[in-house]
Amino acid sequence: MRHKPLAALATPLRALVALIIAALAGAALAACGGSSSTDQNTLNILTWETYHDPAWLDAFTKETGIKVNAVNVGSADEMFAKIKANPNQFDIALVTSGWFDNYAKAGLLEPVDASKITSQPNPGFDWKSVASSGGKQYGVLYNWGDQPLAWLPGSIPNTPEMAKYLDPQGRPNDWNILWDPAFAGKVSIFDDPTSVLPMIPLALGINDPYHLNDQQFTEVQNKLNALRPQIKRLTSGFNDQTTQFANGEATIGYLNNIASVAAMKKEGKTLEVNNEVKQGVPAWSDNYAITKAGAKKADSVYKFINYTMTIPWQARFIANSGNSGTLSLEQAKSSDAVAAGLNQEALDATLIPATASGEAFFAKMRFFQPVEDLNKRVDMWNQFKLGIAS
Repeated sequence: MRHKPLAALATPLRALVALIIAALAGAALAACGGSSSTDQNTLNILTWETYHDPAWLDAFTKETGIKVNAVNVGSADEMFAKIKANPNQFDIALVTSGWFDNYAKAGLLEPVDASKITSQPNPGFDWKSVASSGGKQYGVLYNWGDQPLAWLPGSIPNTPEMAKYLDPQGRPNDWNILWDPAFAGKVSIFDDPTSVLPMIPLALGINDPYHLNDQQFTEVQNKLNALRPQIKRLTSGFNDQTTQFANGEATIGYLNNIASVAAMKKEGKTLEVNNEVKQGVPAWSDNYAITKAGAKKADSVYKFINYTMTIPWQARFIANSGNSGTLSLEQAKSSDAVAAGLNQEALDATLIPATASGEAFFAKMRFFQPVEDLNKRVDMWNQFKLGIAS
């Protein structure tokens, strides 16, 4: 997940944007044979890059007779805008934690019937609480991850001034290192306020990065603006940030997706990460959510969800993408997972091994939640972006 945000567009344009994206969504579905019909043997889903490979979907169709048209989005707010603009166009959406209140208040989703989920995800944390709204569960976990502090080996100056940012092992362990003048023009940040802004209050020592009072909001805005000299340009998406680190344009930053580590390794390069930064680490989950249109195709929808929750599907997804999926560490090491391609090297590139630490690991996670004022945050982000390339 997590790429360039539609919500970063100016507020007055949102109505026009909603119409444009609805048209684009329809065009994308038409191009791949999709429709908004009530055909029980056709599912239209909004998903993320690397989540649903066409060859995998073809195998599902061959086995079940159910055709799946998948359209990728670039951000959580783009997904919400597309569903809201045309509620009947899609049957399933991979909704990000922190956004379920928006969908529920707009009446866009059907609560999940947990009794129809044949394999409940067990990654080691309470994923249901961030996939719910108003006491109702609206999502089923498909993938999760954090957004850690990342750096290139050898890029941290060996100076006394750096010591205050490092842990006993000499690794960066403080978000405030991103503001140090030693990294002017070398910090990597991606263009997404939903994902990036929670890190700023954490750097300030604010424990809850999703519910700021007026004074904290001002502090966050000042802290964010102070980051400008550190950033040459904002990246757009997972691949762009991976390239920025790989070519040395950036040496340290706030990482969009842990999959960058595996991608760079394939190129013979190393990207170090700290998933347990002392102030806490923003984290996300992407969850299957059923639209009102999808509820009319419940049998096909649940058949598809359950098919993609099996160990072979998840193991292949994890191995190919470097994401963490839904498997527990035990499941990820099973013979079924290994047979599907999830070898030890691929597993080590994910967050799954870290879950063996249990609460010591998850206690640092700050999973996305609904924020106090989304529009105010977007406006703050737009002001910050002025003068920064993207």
